Amino acid sequence: MAAPPPPGSLPPPLDEAAAVSLPPTEQPNPAYRQLYQSYVDAYGSIGQLRKALDPALKTLRGTDAWLGPEAREWGGQLDAQRGHLQKAADRILWDIYDRLSATQRVIARL
Repeated sequence: MAAPPPPGSLPPPLDEAAAVSLPPTEQPNPAYRQLYQSYVDAYGSIGQLRKALDPALKTLRGTDAWLGPEAREWGGQLDAQRGHLQKAADRILWDIYDRLSATQRVIARL
């Protein structure tokens, strides 16, 4: 699963200047602003999560700190967990992206 498009591919929340030009019956949706900011934050830091197990794998594969069949088995499990972690990271981004894409930027003024 690939990562979703970057935050810049979606319309940003309406700023104050744009909000003034809305009809009197509409207002910026605060939920859209919050989701957009959450997406920006998650997209910017998800790389850290995706690479969290890389140092452990590098150490295991790059040194002879631990050798033998148990090391290979454990390394295989670690590599599999790394794959699960990367998929979960992408799923987090897709979940926020999907929710944000389905949320309207403008709502009716109450």
